[in-house]
Amino acid sequence: MKKILILLAISFTAEISFAQTPTFCDDMATIFYQNCTGCHRTGNIASFPLVTYADATNAGASIQDAVNNHRMPPWPPDPNFSRLAHERFLSPQDIQKINDWVNGGMPEGNTANLPSLPIYPTGSQIGTPDDVLQLPNYTVTVATDDFRCFVVPSGYSADQMMKAIEFIPGNTAIVHHVLIYWDTTGVCQQLDTQDPDPGYAGFGGVGNNAAQLIGAWVPGAAPFVLPDGMGINIPANADIVLQYHYAPGSNGLSDSSKINFFYQAGAFIRPVYFNAPLNHVDPTVLTEWPLVLPANQVKTCHEHYQLPNFDLSMLGVAPHQHLIGKTINAFGVTPTNDTIPFISINNWDFHWQGLYQFRKVIKIPASTVLYSVATYDNTTNNYNNPNNPPQIVTSGESTLDEMMLTFFEFTIYFPGDENIVIDNSPLVPLGVDDVTAQNENSGLLLYPNPANDKLITDFTIPETGTYSMEIKDVIGKTVKQLFPSRTMTNGNYRFQYSIGSLPDGNYFVQLTGKTTSISKLIISK
Repeated sequence: MKKILILLAISFTAEISFAQTPTFCDDMATIFYQNCTGCHRTGNIASFPLVTYADATNAGASIQDAVNNHRMPPWPPDPNFSRLAHERFLSPQDIQKINDWVNGGMPEGNTANLPSLPIYPTGSQIGTPDDVLQLPNYTVTVATDDFRCFVVPSGYSADQMMKAIEFIPGNTAIVHHVLIYWDTTGVCQQLDTQDPDPGYAGFGGVGNNAAQLIGAWVPGAAPFVLPDGMGINIPANADIVLQYHYAPGSNGLSDSSKINFFYQAGAFIRPVYFNAPLNHVDPTVLTEWPLVLPANQVKTCHEHYQLPNFDLSMLGVAPHQHLIGKTINAFGVTPTNDTIPFISINNWDFHWQGLYQFRKVIKIPASTVLYSVATYDNTTNNYNNPNNPPQIVTSGESTLDEMMLTFFEFTIYFPGDENIVIDNSPLVPLGVDDVTAQNENSGLLLYPNPANDKLITDFTIPETGTYSMEIKDVIGKTVKQLFPSRTMTNGNYRFQYSIGSLPDGNYFVQLTGKTTSISKLIISK
């Protein structure tokens, strides 16, 4: 009898343990179908599908590693800094379910509970377009990343205001991302004419600083749609220019994509602009002008720009760096010293750049100052570094050069704009794991923040060397040295400082070493 009870207890415990383990049919399929199969299905850009149970079990270890390190789904912006429209990242609960499923042996579950695969549209997601521009057919001829620009005349004899711009990839298996511009100078068309193949070789941009950014696309991105009464102006006789990134492994495959234009109707339409007031070109904007990145160094750069004396409405933001870029953020400080966080990318990836809209239109008071802080890693620690050994890098259009740009999507403010909702979908919840991951990625933790009198710094020294730490104002001027250059061994450190003498405002604490430069925003109150 005793043996029977023991066996029953073991059996009962096993059943409870198994019941608590998520299954593919009951749990994983829903997560994958909602967040992954837009790319991870046959014929699309991802390297493997995640549609069936066999697909998922074959990639179980890769999935677990990617979600635990926040590489997938690809969403570079830090949600702890600002919440943006159409976010694509997993909740801590979903990440935990994936870990429990993989660690629990990846059970299939009851196939009767398997949800239906979503129906993915092959045409427009927002209706019948007013105009369609067809891109030329192009066959990729290289096995590595292929950046290619294409030019299509708009055909508009007069200015045309657009409510929505929708990119439709011709071959979803190879189109990784696209940036969309208009150009009235004819320079891009001339570059196209000089190349015997369709389009012309891509640069860091489209080879013409006068071209105006109007949109972007990445797999899974929502169509770019403006609120009623606002429009993007396409000038008469403008060329539409698209910079494509075709993914590695596309050699021999062809693509012919198209753009859907939806006109904005109404007697009065407010123009929406895309400009980069924060840029590396203007010496009054970039504190460290000109943009020069020495070999074997990590460098931090600062930009600032005061807006004109009238209110604006911000709809979106698009940072831009090349391959040496490591981090970039953008925020505003109002005349009343309020901070408006726009975006922060703690691990810049040139291959995953995009245009990010805000969940609601943001009112920007007159004379607000825009700021950006970016770091550049021109060492062998940067696996994206195109030079080995590292070489000096300066600003320029080539992908091998560098940039520090932040584009903003904005219009003149009208009363009530701040109530316009761009994305009303439920927010993905954040958890302790997300905050911890961001702090670990940054290598520098500051608290309390905002700070009044005392500031505690927790940081990690990656390798023995000479390091210093200082507080800088938002334009990069040192206002307080926390510790001068000293030799420090690798490890974790915690120091406390008195900062009561600092005037109220926004500052950056910067930890600097030969191959390290980390800046974190601190608010002194």
